[in-house]
Amino acid sequence: MDQSDILGPDKMVMPGSQHLLLYLAVWLGAAAVIALVTALLVRRRRRRKGRPRKAPVLTVLFAIVVVVALVVGLANKPSTFFVPEFPALPRLFPDDALFYREVADVPTAASSPELVASLGSRPIGAGASGEVRSGVAWGLPFNFVDDTTPRHEFRMTYPGFSDDVPYPVTDPAYVQSMPSLGIDNHYVGIDLEGRRLWELWAIRNWFGRWYAGSGGVWDLDSTDQAKGSSTASGLPMMALTFTYEEVAAGSIDHVLGAATAVSSDNSIWPARHSDGTSQDPAAPPMGTWLRLRADADLSGLGPQATVIARAMQRYGIVLMDTTSGFGLSGTVDGRWDNADLATLRTLNTDDLEVIEQSTLMVDEGSLAARQPG
Repeated sequence: MDQSDILGPDKMVMPGSQHLLLYLAVWLGAAAVIALVTALLVRRRRRRKGRPRKAPVLTVLFAIVVVVALVVGLANKPSTFFVPEFPALPRLFPDDALFYREVADVPTAASSPELVASLGSRPIGAGASGEVRSGVAWGLPFNFVDDTTPRHEFRMTYPGFSDDVPYPVTDPAYVQSMPSLGIDNHYVGIDLEGRRLWELWAIRNWFGRWYAGSGGVWDLDSTDQAKGSSTASGLPMMALTFTYEEVAAGSIDHVLGAATAVSSDNSIWPARHSDGTSQDPAAPPMGTWLRLRADADLSGLGPQATVIARAMQRYGIVLMDTTSGFGLSGTVDGRWDNADLATLRTLNTDDLEVIEQSTLMVDEGSLAARQPG
């Protein structure tokens, strides 16, 4: 399985200088065209009134700017964008990883009512879409990398929360919040043959130099935690993200991840840190493991949303990142039924309960979970 198995545009604009130059070219070119037309009209009016002609300095200058903007814009112009379609993924981590632990047998935490109440009755968003809205195709894309994928040294904003190694970046690179970019800009590279998962947050390239907010690399044959990560929790984002292919097959067989607006600045296993800012003493710490209650009303859900809800009941949800509401982590994919996914919002955080996740921990520094029995 390689990058050619992803059905997407064959050229993508990268965050950074390429993105900036494209937008500058558009705006500067539009302004120069308006100025050029105005200058030509002024010269025409002067000629009609018999006034002395002046050297067309401004006219020539504006024309040059138009040409330069056109050249820069064409050099950085991506292919016509359409929302990619991503293939099915195999199970990424070992079977004893927490991501595959069913939680129907796990008791509800005594503090569950207070923790859930602090979330504020927020609708549960799918975190995925099949179309561009407000310039963004919502959801997490991924890329397939291997030993031949070019690797780059990254300057990290938070080096203490990052793995300091070269990261493989594909061309084209599918980046979160494409095509307009600017929202988190996560980049995920999956090496199925080399058994590595590479994640970067806030990826960008400025005139050939690579930068990111943070990054982590996971050994897919191990439950050892990476030093770094691209999420507030320190967890691998891709392992907690559902895909279109899973939903189409009728079953999501792993824990889901969620980003939340309400979390404390503390973390509990399986999370390692938090960027939460809630002042509510009952706010859940990052890493809190929730479960959709068995009595939650699923009658208003579409077929795709129902599959997602069943996974929330069977495997639960781990708080792994921060956002403005409460949204799950799903892949972007052109085949999603957006109206169907929207029905998930008939459920809200009041339909959740917090499980006693400490009973599942094998080791605080491990992604392994204690299995039933």
